[in-house]
Amino acid sequence: MNRLQTAVLSRGFVLSLAVLVPVLTFAAWTVFGKDRRETKQPSASAAYAPDAPMEASSLPAAPAVTVQGVDLTGLDRSAAEKKLTEAFSWDVSVVWENDRLPFPNPLEPEIGRILDEIYAAGQSSSENYTFDLEAVEERILEAADEFAGRFDRSPENSQLVSYDRETGKYQYSKEVSGLRLDRDQLAADVLAAVNSGSYAASISPSLTIIPPERTQAQAKEQYQVIGTFTTKTTNNKNRNQNIQLAVDAIDGRILKAGEEFSFNLATGNRTSEKGYQPAGAYKNGVLIEEPGGGVCQVSTTLYHAIITSGFMTTERNSHSFAPSYVEPGQDAMVSFDGYAGPDLKFVNTNTTSIALRANFQDNLLKLSIVGLPVLEDGVKVSIRSEQVGETPAPDQVLEENPNLPYGTQQQVEAPKPGASWKSFRVVTKNGEVIQETPLHNSNYRPKAGVIQQNTTVPDETAAPTAPAAPAESPAETPVAPQAETQVETQNGTQVEAQGGAQGEAPDSAQGEPTVGAPDELPNDLQSALPTVTPAQTQSGPLSTTPTNP
Repeated sequence: MNRLQTAVLSRGFVLSLAVLVPVLTFAAWTVFGKDRRETKQPSASAAYAPDAPMEASSLPAAPAVTVQGVDLTGLDRSAAEKKLTEAFSWDVSVVWENDRLPFPNPLEPEIGRILDEIYAAGQSSSENYTFDLEAVEERILEAADEFAGRFDRSPENSQLVSYDRETGKYQYSKEVSGLRLDRDQLAADVLAAVNSGSYAASISPSLTIIPPERTQAQAKEQYQVIGTFTTKTTNNKNRNQNIQLAVDAIDGRILKAGEEFSFNLATGNRTSEKGYQPAGAYKNGVLIEEPGGGVCQVSTTLYHAIITSGFMTTERNSHSFAPSYVEPGQDAMVSFDGYAGPDLKFVNTNTTSIALRANFQDNLLKLSIVGLPVLEDGVKVSIRSEQVGETPAPDQVLEENPNLPYGTQQQVEAPKPGASWKSFRVVTKNGEVIQETPLHNSNYRPKAGVIQQNTTVPDETAAPTAPAAPAESPAETPVAPQAETQVETQNGTQVEAQGGAQGEAPDSAQGEPTVGAPDELPNDLQSALPTVTPAQTQSGPLSTTPTNP
């Protein structure tokens, strides 16, 4: 080949290369650049994955997911939850007698927990989820404790429930045995059902029967009179009728454990419409007639029965003037206008019911409390009172009484000084004092004595009569006020009811009557002033020995 040909060929080869290189470069760039872009695409997508929304309602198709062996692969959450609920359908019940009680499902919280974990951020790998058995067992134990409330009950002892006044018989409740569920055994049985897959098991509870401490027959033997007190009343018919009405309102009343008794609420407003009769009463220190006189003797007698039983009063009030049927400092005044007033109250602090008994016969008023003993054997409670102060009585009052023999005087009410008394609760055991504590204080007002006289000079034209000689015995039986028994409130004024009766001693008329001063009558009549002595009838506390109901 000549040089020209060689040159031409060389020049053609160069031109061919100049054309071929760009073509091959473009082809290579097209092929490998595309692959490069496709290779980088997942990386770019991954870089923006946190900001890109993803579907939480479905699982990736590839990973296999199971829960306790139940396949959830490819299911969205709703379908997965339905499938698990059907697979672990819960119908475990506790069967007792004729009752079938469903036990709370301890697996439901576990199903929810696992679904939250699966669908929280998607699932990219196969995994088998299982229940947390420790958490399941803890839920079963908690449910067993709550479930026990349906079975557990305390035994009920027999106790007094009523008293029939017509038959004179007491009625007692029927005893009831208690039950206690074995919580640990119930929890173990439920957990065993879970482990074995017995989600519809029927479980019999393990129960312990607790017998009562006191049966109905034992209650009839154990109930007794635990406190009683007796006082003597007057012969005043109206006063005694009032006492009987109060007795009827109280007798047979049952007080449950923890219940408070109110004398005023038990008797109600003591009015004429209810049959209460007028009886002597003090109103602003003046003796008047008011309905209900006498009921304070009932409250006072009950007060002593309360104390001797071992209970304590929550309200007790003293009279303005000390009554004669009980020692000063040991009375209990009541008054009621239908809404409020001084009351006698106490709470049955025993764990069983008690009954109040009241009886009035032959001028003897007895109040008793029937129940199970509050005090230990050999222990007794009483009241001791002592005077700690005195207020002098005011001057005696002279009253003209033309019915008396001319020139005579009669002491119808002795003067009584005021007094302050302090009372104590005395506890003895086998006759020896083991405790003495302050109980209450009582303050009584002084009361003026009352002397009746007849100083009217006889008509000079009338037939002369010889001056009456001093009588060796009472010339007549005067009308005298009786022992204070009640305080009534009328229009906001304090009234102390008494039982007036002929021949009956007033509260403090215990000694002989007195004669007026010499200057109270003309000098020429001093020798003709015989004293008329009122007859006296003593009333007061009697026996406190307990008796059977």
